[in-house]
Amino acid sequence: MRQDKKKICTSDVEIPCYTKNCEKVEENGQALEGNSDVFKNVVLATFALEFGLALQRGIFNNFVVEVVGINPSELGFVQGVREIPGLLTAPLAMLSRFFSENVYAGLCIITAACGLLLHTLVGSFPMLLFATLVLSFGFHLFYPVQSSMVVKSCHPTERASRMGQVNSAAAASSLIALAFVLLFSRFTGNTDYDLMHFIAGVAALIGGVVVLRRKTGATGKPTTVIDFNVKYMSYYVLTFLGGARRHVNATFAGYLLVETYMTPVSTMVLLSAISSLIAIFTRPFIGKVIDKWGEQKSLVFNYSVVIALFCCYAFVNNPLLLYLIYVVDTGLVGFDIAITTHLGKIAPKEVLSAEYAMGSTINHISGIAVPMLGGLIWDGLGSQSVFICGAVIALVSMLYSRHLGEKERIALGQAD
Repeated sequence: MRQDKKKICTSDVEIPCYTKNCEKVEENGQALEGNSDVFKNVVLATFALEFGLALQRGIFNNFVVEVVGINPSELGFVQGVREIPGLLTAPLAMLSRFFSENVYAGLCIITAACGLLLHTLVGSFPMLLFATLVLSFGFHLFYPVQSSMVVKSCHPTERASRMGQVNSAAAASSLIALAFVLLFSRFTGNTDYDLMHFIAGVAALIGGVVVLRRKTGATGKPTTVIDFNVKYMSYYVLTFLGGARRHVNATFAGYLLVETYMTPVSTMVLLSAISSLIAIFTRPFIGKVIDKWGEQKSLVFNYSVVIALFCCYAFVNNPLLLYLIYVVDTGLVGFDIAITTHLGKIAPKEVLSAEYAMGSTINHISGIAVPMLGGLIWDGLGSQSVFICGAVIALVSMLYSRHLGEKERIALGQAD
């Protein structure tokens, strides 16, 4: 049964009480920006976009090897170029001042859809770069406003859980997309890459148009003053390190399985589908764990496991065991929710959109450097060296996260 709107008084302090479904309530006499319609709109937008992205990701490694024929250095360059729009997220976020958040989100998804459709024309390395850039601009500009809308629409104690629910919806969408690719490949005996990219683009385009036209409760416009604020340095550092860790996984883990162990597209899609299926159930659970444990303990646990996984990538030669490691590694990316909610603890909600955009820009400094440097390291020293470097990054992240509680208290003290 839905909880009624009310306020709970403790001494002289009024604590706002939110409804169970994030419906609109009041805080200090002013209506909060979020409500259940906004949250549902975020879920719908995420579901549509992730369906298209999952189709593209599921076939990407096989596509670039079989169709474009790229080597590790070129792969690193493509992935680095893919992150350039993320580097520009903060300045480009100023475009959002012309739109409400849901309209801006819809336009971003449509841009991503165009990038997916352009993949049907890819037959050369330059065209791959162009299609990648267009796709990347769309989804990189969407994610900061997605985080802002979720955080602003929900009670502070439920933010990680809500982010987990959004991620679970994304995982469900990915699972449906990957199941489609897998079944198509099994029944036809091959993978029609052009058809897969076309379906991905159309699905995302439909979702973007629906979100663009859908009328929801007023969410206001994102804060567009881009500011590097030292009070949020812990968020910036975690975002930078998280981007480095994530891109070691996203760029080289799947490529290792395809290039070194000749893993077929059906198996890669199956692994991604298993990861998505697990994420449907684990992402909400991870969110609840973060709400219960706090960001510090959650991130320390996460990076401790990641260190071991990256060492396995470097030294394990059994492909079946590597498949298991790949699935677990992909699942642990869900703990990045803690980085998002960490900022929600130390920053006022009116600056969240701008700070998430700034964080995305910082994230993609490592997102550009890691794939490019990793590709060169792979070519020069072999795949082992890439994953050893990844383990070192995870170690630094774990050590930094151990002091996160203290950094939160310092940031809140500066805010006061």
